[in-house]
Amino acid sequence: MNNNDKHGFSSDRPINTTNDDLLGRSGFSIDLANVIADWHGNDSLVVALHGDWGSGKSSIKNMALDELKKTAEHNPDIIEFSPWEWAAQDKITASFFKEISSTIGLKDKSANGKKLAKLFSRYGRYLNTGEIVTTGLIAAVPTLIAIFALFGLTFFDTWVTQVCLGVMAIWVVALKWGKKLLKQLAGSTDASAKEEELTLSQLRHALTKLLKERDKSVIIVLDDLDRLTTKQLQMVFQLVKANTEFPNVVFLLLFQRDLVEDKLTDGKQKGRDYLEKIIQVPFDIPKIETSRIHELLFQQLNEILDTDKFAITSFNPTYWGNVFHSSLADYFNNLRNVYRFTSTFSFHFSLYQGENAFEVNPVDLIAIECLRLFEPDLYKKISQSKDFFTNYGTINDRDARAKEEEKYNQILNLASGNKDRLKGLLHHIFPGLERISGTTYASGHHESWLRGMRICHSSNFEKYFLFSMPSGELSHSELQEMLSLTNDSLAFSSFLKELHKREILKNSLGQFMAFIEKIPTENSRSFICSLLNACDEIGNDDFSFSLNSINYMTIYVENVLKGIEDIDERSKLIFECFKEPESGLNVIESILVYEETKRKDNNGETLLSNSIFEHLKIAFVDKLDLLSVSKENVLIRHPQIGSFIYRWKRWGNDEKVSSWLIDQIKDPEYGLLLLKSFVQKGSSWTSGSRVSRKTAEINLENIEQFFPINLIEDSLKHLNRENLDSSEQEAIEAFTDAIAQREAS
Repeated sequence: MNNNDKHGFSSDRPINTTNDDLLGRSGFSIDLANVIADWHGNDSLVVALHGDWGSGKSSIKNMALDELKKTAEHNPDIIEFSPWEWAAQDKITASFFKEISSTIGLKDKSANGKKLAKLFSRYGRYLNTGEIVTTGLIAAVPTLIAIFALFGLTFFDTWVTQVCLGVMAIWVVALKWGKKLLKQLAGSTDASAKEEELTLSQLRHALTKLLKERDKSVIIVLDDLDRLTTKQLQMVFQLVKANTEFPNVVFLLLFQRDLVEDKLTDGKQKGRDYLEKIIQVPFDIPKIETSRIHELLFQQLNEILDTDKFAITSFNPTYWGNVFHSSLADYFNNLRNVYRFTSTFSFHFSLYQGENAFEVNPVDLIAIECLRLFEPDLYKKISQSKDFFTNYGTINDRDARAKEEEKYNQILNLASGNKDRLKGLLHHIFPGLERISGTTYASGHHESWLRGMRICHSSNFEKYFLFSMPSGELSHSELQEMLSLTNDSLAFSSFLKELHKREILKNSLGQFMAFIEKIPTENSRSFICSLLNACDEIGNDDFSFSLNSINYMTIYVENVLKGIEDIDERSKLIFECFKEPESGLNVIESILVYEETKRKDNNGETLLSNSIFEHLKIAFVDKLDLLSVSKENVLIRHPQIGSFIYRWKRWGNDEKVSSWLIDQIKDPEYGLLLLKSFVQKGSSWTSGSRVSRKTAEINLENIEQFFPINLIEDSLKHLNRENLDSSEQEAIEAFTDAIAQREAS
C-alpha cells in the first residue's frame, strides 16, 4: 500500500516469501522446494504445478524458490524464464539458453561454472542457427517462386539450371533479408570458428559431464505457459523434452492444466497423453481452506469498521451472522475476491461517515456492496425497484400475489449465484419480501428499520445507491457425529470443549450452522443445556466481524427456542437449563440484553415471557452473587467479568457490586484483572501494510462508574511487574496513557 492508499486497493501481485502467507500454503511450498532440492538424478526431473487462473501458482512458486535459496550450503542455480515474454519475437529458444548461460555465469564464478555457462551459450547458438536457416528459407519461398517465374523456369529443370538458380535465389534472399539473416548467420559462424568445433552430440556430452560434476542443481522455471499459442506450446514442450537427459536439472512448469491440454489436443493424440510423456511429477495447487479466507475477510472488515465509532455502535453481530451465512459466504472462496471486495467496500464505507452518525446500516452496506461487485445485473435491478423491495404491506388478492411472485422470480433470474441462497439473503435485508408468502410485519418493525437505517425502509433505500448505478474445519463425518450427540447434554458439551482445546470451535460452530435445522425437536432441551454448560469455559472474543463462539451458541439457543411456538414452554425450558451452578452466564447475558433491547424498542415478539424474563435476570444476579463469595474466586477470574459487572450493577444491588469490586482491588493481582477487563481493543493502519496495528485503550469514565480511579493506581503500586504477560503490560500502558491524557487536558 502506498502512502495515499488508505483504502488498501490491491495490485493483485503474488507474494514472495512464506512470511507473507495468509492462507496456509507455505507448508505445501516448502514440501515442493524439498522435492526439487532432493533431486540429483542422472536425468532431468520435470515437475508441473497446475492451477486455475488466480489460484496462487505464482505465489506458491515464489515461496518454494525462496525456500530453495535458503537450502544448505549448495543452494541451486535458479533460472526463471517466461516464454510468453519472448513469444511475439520468435526468440524462445535463443532466449532460453541465453538466460541459462547468463544466470550460471553470474552465480558460479568457478572454472567449472564459467565453462558450463560458455557451453550452454554455444549449445543455444547451435540450436538457434538451425532455426534461423529454416525460418529464413521458409519465409523466402514466395520470393523464390517469383524468381523462377520471372526466368520462365520450373523446379524440374536441369541440375545446372537448379544450381545457378539456387545461387541466384540465395543472392536475392540475402538482398531481401540480408541485414537480419546474414548478420545472424555470420555471427553464429564467426563465434563457432573461434571455438573448438563440436558436434551437437559432443556438446550435449560435455554439458552432461559438467552438470554431473557439480555439487548443486540447476532449477529452470517456466511460467505462464497457458498464455502461449498451440504452436508456441509445442515448441516449449519439445524444448523441455529434448533436454531431459541432463543430470542435476529440474524443470518446474506452471500452467492451467485444462487450457494447455485443450491446446495440445489434435487429431493424433490427446493433450493429456502428450503431457504425461514429458512431465514426471504433476502437482495441483492445494485447495485453500474456506475458513482461512473468511478469517482474512473478517480481519479486513474489522479494520474498515474501526475507522468509524458510529458504525461500530450500529453493528449487530447476530444480524451480520445471518446475512453472511445466508449467501455472502459463497462469494469469498479465494483471496482475489476478498481484496477486490474490501478495497472497494472501504471506499464506499468512507462516503457514509458523518460527524454524528454513520448514515446507513453497516451490515446492509456490506450486503448491497457484495451484490454490486459480484451480481451487477441483480444489483442494478434492485436499485431500480425501490417500491418492490421496500413494500411490507399485506397482499390479500391471490392474483396480485402471483404477479408479485412472478416479478420476484424474474429478478432472481438475473443472478449468477445460487438463487436459493440469494433468496435467503434478500429476505434478510428486505424482510418485506415475506409478504409474497403471506407474512406481514407490524408497524413497530417498520419504525425500527427506520431507526436502524436499514435499506428495507423507503426513507433509507436511496442512500445505498447514491454513489454508484460488487485446517480448522470439521470433516463431514465429524459434523454428523456432532449432530448425533445433541441428544446427550454431557456428551455434546464435552465435544464442544474438546473442539475448544483443538482451537477449532469457532469454525466448527460456523460449519454446524448448516445442521441446526436437522436437530430433532426432542433434543432441544439437551442441546440448549449442553451449550449453557460449555459456554463459560470457552469465554468470549474481542469485538470482531467474525462471529465468536458465544455468538454462535447464542444464535443456536435462540433458533431452537423460536422453534417452540408456546412462549411459556420455551421460557420454562431456558430457565430450567440455567439452574445448574456456574453454567450459562455468557449466553444468558446475551439473551437478556437482547430481550431487554426488544422490550425497550418495542421491537416485535419477544423470545421469553415477561415473567421468566424478570426471573431470569434475578437468577443471573444470584449466580453472580454466589460466585463472588466462592473460595476459588471464580467471578473475578471469569473472562467476561468486564461485561458481567455492568449487568450485575444494573439488575442487582449497586452498592453491593461496588463494595465487592473495591475489596477485589486491594489485591494487586485482582486489581490488574479488573483493569484488563476495561481495555478496549481497536486497530490502526500502518503505511505500506495491509494488516493493521492492534491498539488498546481505557476510558477512565467507564471505571469511575464502579470505583474511584485512585484505588487502581494504589493497587498497581504494590504489583510485581517482573513477570507480567503482554496483555497485562498492555492494560497498564493503556491505563497510564489515559491518566496522562486526562492530566494534560
